[in-house]
Amino acid sequence: MQNITIPYDEKTLALAREILHDTRPYTPEQLAEIPAILAVKSRYFWANDLNDWETFKIVFTEEAPEGFRVSMGAGEQTLTIDEQIGRVMWSIGPDEDVVPMHFGHNQIVQFLDDTHARLLTRMNDRHTYRDNGEIYAGWGLYVDDMLKCKDGVWRISYLRLSYGVMENQLRCIKRMSQN
Repeated sequence: MQNITIPYDEKTLALAREILHDTRPYTPEQLAEIPAILAVKSRYFWANDLNDWETFKIVFTEEAPEGFRVSMGAGEQTLTIDEQIGRVMWSIGPDEDVVPMHFGHNQIVQFLDDTHARLLTRMNDRHTYRDNGEIYAGWGLYVDDMLKCKDGVWRISYLRLSYGVMENQLRCIKRMSQN
């Protein structure tokens, strides 16, 4: 098994530290919103693990002025939700014959205002290939921008993932690097 240590993305790490250092107490109104914000991230992980592409459409939003943004190692990109779903399908979708499992831990919510928050999540993912039992696993962190949309539902408007450690590589990444 090959272990790879990766330095965290500087911008994502700076945001994580900002969230950690924000020790303002939550207001009663904010405390009431936290379960809904955490549920969005849980739905995101479940959507990955169950290959439930429709759930991503209720987890992500393009309502933010900048649209839906992603930073997952290739710099910041503005994507449509369908483009992001296509990326997930490419990496862990049905053609990959993999059982993905994602876990989020130690979450902290930072409220920016009544309709904007950031969510820091420690992450571990583990993917097992059905044909040979090969495992890919990763550990890292997410810093997501959360937006309370016009319909009153919290959704992810900016998805940031930075890995710190990886064991092996996803097959789709191996194939890409061989070409």
